Amino acid sequence: MNKISAWFKDNTLAASLIAVLVVGTLALGILSYFAWDDYGSASAEYTSKAAQLLKLSQQKPFPSEANLRALESIFTTEQSSLQALVSQLQRYDVPPFADIAKAKPQDRPQRFQDALRNEVTRIKNLAASTGANLPPGFYLGLEEYENRLPTQEDVQLLSKQLTVMSWLAELLACHKDLILSEFSRVSSESPLKKEPMKKPAPAKEALPYEVTSGIKLGFRCNQGSLREIVNSVSAAPYFLMIDQLLVQNTSTEPPRRDSQQPIPTPSPADGTAVVQRLPIVVGRELLNVSMRLRGLEFTSSASSAAGPITKPVTK
Repeated sequence: MNKISAWFKDNTLAASLIAVLVVGTLALGILSYFAWDDYGSASAEYTSKAAQLLKLSQQKPFPSEANLRALESIFTTEQSSLQALVSQLQRYDVPPFADIAKAKPQDRPQRFQDALRNEVTRIKNLAASTGANLPPGFYLGLEEYENRLPTQEDVQLLSKQLTVMSWLAELLACHKDLILSEFSRVSSESPLKKEPMKKPAPAKEALPYEVTSGIKLGFRCNQGSLREIVNSVSAAPYFLMIDQLLVQNTSTEPPRRDSQQPIPTPSPADGTAVVQRLPIVVGRELLNVSMRLRGLEFTSSASSAAGPITKPVTK
């Protein structure tokens, strides 16, 4: 150890060069380590980008003029189909009852009230002839206008509601032994009280239709009548959508198996075996039905509110 110390004292320049070489080697090793780590990260990123570029170049359709023309052709076809659907839905336009819209604006409220009174009388007479039972005070869900004229601003919408309600009431009154317990008008707005919001509410998306009427029904009938009513609603001349349908049997307990009389087994004269028939137990329950309907109208103004399909734009 003393010899090494003495050598360093005698050879100061060589010792300094050795020390510099050791420190430089350590620094170069550290720099090489970090450089290799950066090289590995850059190489991995390059491999990922190259694979992504290869995948994009092999995609179908590849962005080209020919594929752009094909996309525009598909767009044109879809736009035509959309317009055809809108035109078909606009056929479900609800006309004002008894051409009330053709009357003078100042005469429309009185004409609406007279038409409502006559229609209520007609439905009641129809129900009496078929055997259907209407609830007390039945007035087609428009009881508030029995002794009060509507405003001129409300007549247009009320006359459309009367058209739908008259059609629906006639449908129910044509079924024998149907017992109608509720026939009321439902507001399209939510009954919940709106609380003040701290943040501004987002803008509502425009809908391609308008809600012209909301109707709530409650009645009792047999299974066949309910099936006919639902089928008639689905094939109505107006766009009626069933929001809610609750059906409950009037009898909560099923018929007992032993409540049926046993079927006697005939004695064959030739001695052949006779298979005994199983008794079929069938209930005779009526149905309590609660139904909520919405009448929609696809007018030209409502359809244009949704906006057309956005055409693809290329740079």
